[in-house]
Amino acid sequence: QAMHELHPHNTEVLLRLQALLRQQQDWSALIGLLPALRKCNALSAEKLHNIEYQAWSGSLTAICTQKQDPQTVLKTLDTAWQELSSKLRHDPQLVAAYAAELLRLNAHEQTESLLRHTLKNNLDDDLIDLYGRAQAQDSARQLQLAESWLKQAPNNAILLRALGRLSLRNQLWGKARDYFESSLRQQRLAHTCAELARLLNHLGDTKRSNELFAESFQLLEQALPALPQPALHNA
Repeated sequence: QAMHELHPHNTEVLLRLQALLRQQQDWSALIGLLPALRKCNALSAEKLHNIEYQAWSGSLTAICTQKQDPQTVLKTLDTAWQELSSKLRHDPQLVAAYAAELLRLNAHEQTESLLRHTLKNNLDDDLIDLYGRAQAQDSARQLQLAESWLKQAPNNAILLRALGRLSLRNQLWGKARDYFESSLRQQRLAHTCAELARLLNHLGDTKRSNELFAESFQLLEQALPALPQPALHNA
């Protein structure tokens, strides 16, 4: 950073510094460097956006790893969010990062409100998934709203899974099962298999539940990196 102070308009120094700060995960310093990076015109709009996203999402995550009581962390997180520009507060990736941290702090109603307003203009899959995990005060109204999105995205596997989860919150077991089944017909996803397996287990369909749990594990295993494993030991 001393080099930047000595040569504030040196593009090469700026680019090296931003790379170093990203490597060190020094998000507050990287955020402070953003105005200079915008002015230097050496980065594409996409690259600059990615750096901004990494800086702010990293900063939000760092706040949530602080060893403080949840209410203090939540207050700090809210303050940091308000410091973002209006454009960044409407960025789907950043909203998703913020909402995920709010959920970890059990701020369900705040999360639901944030996502509800963002999803009005952008049915982003990550935001839809988070909406299915949030718990509004009026769970019936939340389900009704999410069902209205089916007009725009009738075959969206993520939306159908979210509707299944929201149906569970409303204790609509049959509807939840139907939504999970519909989601799997669109796309075989590990978490959807696990959700339906868990529900079927409670409904007494043990055979199908076990099959789905096995499929869920296989799908998760496919996503793991290829690493050496010990030889199987047959009992």
